[in-house]
Amino acid sequence: MGRRYDAATYLRRLEPLGDFNLTTDVIVGFPAEDETAFRQTLDVVDAAGVSSVHVFPYSPRPGTATAAADTVPREVKRDRSARLREASRVASLARWREKLGREDVVLVDRPGRGYGDDYSPWLVDAQVGELVRVRGAAVTEEGIRAA
Repeated sequence: MGRRYDAATYLRRLEPLGDFNLTTDVIVGFPAEDETAFRQTLDVVDAAGVSSVHVFPYSPRPGTATAAADTVPREVKRDRSARLREASRVASLARWREKLGREDVVLVDRPGRGYGDDYSPWLVDAQVGELVRVRGAAVTEEGIRAA
């Protein structure tokens, strides 16, 4: 994709940052991506401690150098997208489980939901716009349930 760094540099630069909630976007099926390259993406996502991945299948864009080179079949992109989304789901749940029994401050941004200081989603009973102190009681597929 024309990045000026490699995975090792990316991971090395994350090391001194400590514990934080890292999310990212990943394009799967970029031209010439083979199974080995895709597995390397999964490995880097895991090694970086990414807790949430927004996955997008590659699609050509007019005016880009790779516009005509959509070489990865649609069904392969679909499969890789599903695998990466599942890895993201598992990583999110693991990150959220770390919040069980711990306190956080949550900004309620819509009825019944809000985000903690590291952008983890919380399920809370509070008014929209409130900042509330919560304690993690359970984890669901939608987020951390506040006690």
